[in-house]
Amino acid sequence: MPSYAITGASKGLGRELVRQLAQSPSNTVLAIVRSLDPSSPLAALAQAHPNIHIITGNVTDPQSILAAAKEASAILDGKLDVLIHNSNSVDMTTFSHSPTQVPFDLEATRQFYEEPIRTAVWGAAWATNAFLPLIEKGDLKKIAHITSSMANNEVILKTGVDYALAYSIAKAGMNVQIAKYAAELAPKGIKTVAICPGWVDTHEGPKPPQVVEALKVMQAQFQKWDPSIKGQISVEESASEQLRVIEALDAARSGTVIRSKDY
Repeated sequence: MPSYAITGASKGLGRELVRQLAQSPSNTVLAIVRSLDPSSPLAALAQAHPNIHIITGNVTDPQSILAAAKEASAILDGKLDVLIHNSNSVDMTTFSHSPTQVPFDLEATRQFYEEPIRTAVWGAAWATNAFLPLIEKGDLKKIAHITSSMANNEVILKTGVDYALAYSIAKAGMNVQIAKYAAELAPKGIKTVAICPGWVDTHEGPKPPQVVEALKVMQAQFQKWDPSIKGQISVEESASEQLRVIEALDAARSGTVIRSKDY
């Protein structure tokens, strides 16, 4: 009976990972969210699938995620097979900024970088370390962090994407950190991976006109790198591809960055 814990499970990719994993009654799925909304789609999903357990835990709060791991341990008898750190954070006020727009001010610069880094680097470490004792006792012993191709230097240079600076740097830091975990945890048989989920449509509801126009610009840029990109993929397709990567993950590819569609 494989067990999975997914952070950032309230919506988008996280909720879809929970939904797909819950289709197998033999799986135990822990959906970790910052706060529980009883009227949310995730709550309805959990009502329909008794193998889903919703746990409150904020990856950017060390004590909160430690408490979540403690609750998970009680549910799973101290063992966890797979941790998926899906939590993500984007500061839209600075998302369009390029490197030359970093301010000459210490506090403003800290704020410029902090939000995505707090989730992708600090939060990834806190979540991993909190659940690591459970992973060590699990059977599959796998840890996946969801990264982005925006952190890939080749993608940046071929597309000319100079924006999303803080977000891209945060994801690049995640990639390095997951490799460091692989090096440290290999003697314990634990495998890690950073998965690029693709260009995914996680927007819920109608898209405002400015978003539609921005997506057209991004698509033209991304096609310079990969002409096969015809638009955003669905959360259903992306989640399915990610789970295939996790299922196939072995020691030989531990610590690497994998673009899910290429696996």
